[in-house]
Amino acid sequence: MKRPVKHRAVAGLLFATASVFCAAPALAHPDMAVTARVLFDIRAGRLTGIAQLLAFDATTSARLLSRVDTDRDGALDPQVAQALANEITTSLEARGFFTEIHLAGRPVALAAPIATDARLEGGHLVLSMAFAIPGTATLQDGARLELMLRDRDLTLAFRFASDQPLIVRGDQGHCTTAIAPKPDAAYFGGLVTPDVAVLICR
Repeated sequence: MKRPVKHRAVAGLLFATASVFCAAPALAHPDMAVTARVLFDIRAGRLTGIAQLLAFDATTSARLLSRVDTDRDGALDPQVAQALANEITTSLEARGFFTEIHLAGRPVALAAPIATDARLEGGHLVLSMAFAIPGTATLQDGARLELMLRDRDLTLAFRFASDQPLIVRGDQGHCTTAIAPKPDAAYFGGLVTPDVAVLICR
């Protein structure tokens, strides 16, 4: 039987999360690797929502879990899992979720997520965030949407998952997706070339 979650466990969680997301610009290599999947929710030619699933590398996941897993059973209690999701999301929000979106050349900002979740999958902590998109984000006449995940300090190294990195829900029959390198967005002194997710609907 699980023991109740202690206040000190949640306090440790706050410290661990703050420590994990402190920027370290002096480092020449990333501290954490994050594998991403992105879901685009499209209704009647309009982008109504985006969901991100971010899987942290095994070492980072184990470090976060060790701070909150008070009974050492390798599992997340629901209360701690939600607290973990909230705290990581707050840290990401302070940096714009490291997400840069442009629709037809115009920036689209992400507001606070409407839902968050954290779970363990195969030893990896997976954070899910769902975002609502304002009604002006219309995808018509081949308008191009680009989404890029980029930490300019290279504390986090983002990459898209090799399996189903981009998912379209809703008007998927009229949309195409692709992932391509974006050399003109190279960062960290030009040493890192990010990939960009491209969505085009007709």
